Amino acid sequence: MSVFLHALTLVSLQLFIFAASACSQGLEKALITHSSESISIAPLTYGIEKGFYRKEGVDLQFRILRGDLAISSMVSGKEVDYIYGAGTAFLAAVRGAPVKILAHDFKSVFFYLMAQPSVRSAKDLKGKKIAVSSLGGTGAASARACLRALELDPDKDMTFIVIGAASVRLAAMESGSVEAAIMPVPWNSRMKQKGFKEMVFAGKVFSQPLTGIAASKEKMEKNRPQVVKMLRGFMRSLKAAREEKRDFVEFIGRKFNLDPRVAEETYQVVLQTLTEDGTVSQQALEDLLEQMKKETGVQREISVQEIVDYRLLREVAGTAGR
Repeated sequence: MSVFLHALTLVSLQLFIFAASACSQGLEKALITHSSESISIAPLTYGIEKGFYRKEGVDLQFRILRGDLAISSMVSGKEVDYIYGAGTAFLAAVRGAPVKILAHDFKSVFFYLMAQPSVRSAKDLKGKKIAVSSLGGTGAASARACLRALELDPDKDMTFIVIGAASVRLAAMESGSVEAAIMPVPWNSRMKQKGFKEMVFAGKVFSQPLTGIAASKEKMEKNRPQVVKMLRGFMRSLKAAREEKRDFVEFIGRKFNLDPRVAEETYQVVLQTLTEDGTVSQQALEDLLEQMKKETGVQREISVQEIVDYRLLREVAGTAGR
């Protein structure tokens, strides 16, 4: 009898493993990237941790990757399936890359221009180096806006140094190899504690849709069902960020190593700038397009609709809860 029970237990265990494996195999694997460990990724990573994307059938993995490399990989159909840098995707599309932005989660930027303790005024930055994650995208555009607000010419008065993720930019500041860096919230709080100076909050001088889901046109054409699942997970995450305050604040504090007070303050900033439904106004997109064309020198006619496509998002929103 004991032998029978032992065999039955083994069979049950094997069936359980098989069922778990089958369940796992039923999930579509996808990789989404962003260029920095900033607060702007909080809704995305919260949604991944809570299993919102898995519930939609997508085993979504997140990785930090420089924006230009992510665009290149996504367009070539290699490892990257989606990027969370809407600013980076917008710039790439203006330059002709076959990518589209499908959703936005934030209406404005979360960057601070941080400087060395020895910097007393804007003129001390003239001729110096500033660290950015890439030469294109939201971070670099925020840095340029901050410099203009300080009455500096970003094309003449500073040298932009591409360093990568926020942690690497902080290390460059600590080593003294750069005089300033554009840093996302909540990294500014950590840097202030270390004695670095907040020069400008980019959100006060620069308005730009920050993050959201972008994909290649090929992905949208060849795997529309997965894109729909992604957008469902995105909408679940957006809703949870608004409604699950206690859990979301705890998540922010844990992920970014913030004390409860700073985590609460950061959440309030997030709440104020979070989009209502994953979209931003047509005017904001038109203004961004004109700005990007001017910065890149692109002369060809291009419309916002060629870059931003909310149609699937609106379909998903329209069927939510059915």
